[in-house]
Amino acid sequence: MTTETPAPQRYLLVPMHPTPNGRLHIGHAAGAYLRADVLARHLRREGHQVSVMSGSDAYENWILLDALDAGRSPAETCWRFHALIGDDLRSLGVELDDWISPLSDDHAEPYRRTHEELLERLATAGTAVKVPDPTPRSRDTGRHVIGVWLKGTCPQCHTPGGGNACEECGYHYQPSEILEPYSRLDEGPLDWEDFDSWYLSPPSVEDVVDAVRASDVAPDFADIAVTYLRQTKGAVRLSQPGSWGIPSELAGPEGVLSNPYFGFSLYCGEVYRQRHGTEHNAFHRDSGVITVGLFGIDNAVGGVAASHALAHAHGGLKAFDHMVTNYFLDFEGEKCSTSRKHGIWLNELLSRTSATADELRYHLSHVDLTSGSDNFAVAAFVDSVNHIRERLAAAGRQANGAGGALPAEDTARIAAAVHEQGAQLRPGAAVNLPAAVRVLDEWLTRPPVTDAAWATGVALLAEPFMPEAAQRLWTALGRPGRPRLAALDRASGPARPAAPVPPQTFTADEIAPVCHVRSN
Repeated sequence: MTTETPAPQRYLLVPMHPTPNGRLHIGHAAGAYLRADVLARHLRREGHQVSVMSGSDAYENWILLDALDAGRSPAETCWRFHALIGDDLRSLGVELDDWISPLSDDHAEPYRRTHEELLERLATAGTAVKVPDPTPRSRDTGRHVIGVWLKGTCPQCHTPGGGNACEECGYHYQPSEILEPYSRLDEGPLDWEDFDSWYLSPPSVEDVVDAVRASDVAPDFADIAVTYLRQTKGAVRLSQPGSWGIPSELAGPEGVLSNPYFGFSLYCGEVYRQRHGTEHNAFHRDSGVITVGLFGIDNAVGGVAASHALAHAHGGLKAFDHMVTNYFLDFEGEKCSTSRKHGIWLNELLSRTSATADELRYHLSHVDLTSGSDNFAVAAFVDSVNHIRERLAAAGRQANGAGGALPAEDTARIAAAVHEQGAQLRPGAAVNLPAAVRVLDEWLTRPPVTDAAWATGVALLAEPFMPEAAQRLWTALGRPGRPRLAALDRASGPARPAAPVPPQTFTADEIAPVCHVRSN
């Protein structure tokens, strides 16, 4: 095994843009954002050029509920939580090339234009049509009761819910489909009326289905997308009634453009083009940029079905080249939830306890969300923190004074472990964080051939998961820059020993004040 890496490629990773109506909890952290950062660090470790872009979903109408409850305007709510979520991601060690607010002066107009031009092209081609859309309206207030305001039962799995997507089964439904509909607010009975909304109307649904089946996405997510496409004949909503959203003449005086994940990603592709001076948007078929979408089960339709349907109908765009997906994280046996105040919030955990971002990332990487929900148990987290503190302290001791060139057999052994880990971090359905972090675990328990080889291996294998610890070890070994596989072919400089710090014991009592458990 050699230190050779694949030919450098250009990547754009777009983790799902969060709704700016609350701070991030461990469930958010364990999903698209941790996966995006782990994947980006692995790809950079191999020598690729990687950009990660995300931002706040400023036009999601769940913002309206927080604004109403807090006595703020929707824009004030967006700006408040856009900044706080950005802080949360940075505290977790997630590095973003751009953190986009569609309301900012720099982005508002080009963001609107990207969505407007997409709809104009589809309408001109006849692949977007305006149709009468049965919509509930409050008889007392005149409000269109859609999105956040609409409550009822999922027509697919019959779980109580609301909005336009079921968090239990991932099905996206239109207002007319939801069973036993009613308003979240006390605003009287609902009357149904037709509202002219734009919908995608792909010329061949089965062509889109074939594209989904051929794409790099988990099969269960593809199944959800195919079911949706066939049930709706590919009708992806492109506009809706309301006053909070992307303004558009095409949507009419009482309407706004919808804000699909693929539309946001398309805008990130345009920002990428401007930042890097490329000829095409990253989502253009001839861009040469590998695009990766990262999202959870609640966005299976938007991430898989809608992206393929929109790209196919446009003709000149491609959907995500790879899709990295996850299920939900439970906290002590129940799904983390902002609305039910059940979970651990990042800002509290990382500012009020001794737990570090590296330790949280390490533990969350062991939680398996690839094929179903998994649980975050406090007792397991405490054990995980204490275990990795002891192992990293040992690595630090062995890194001190261990600079210099590595023997060829040590270099080969390290390279083999990095390639083994990398096989679990190939973009797309192959991404498996628990399997990848276990390669690090196995290395941590191996007796080292030499102190330098063992510590070097720890630094390289920890780089995607625990970047701060990896950097400390790499620097202590006398190596410049970030941990990179190609650097093993070069002798390190003088070691830079650091004073050993005995690990502090982490306890359940320390974390207890920041654990929020929903009362029954």
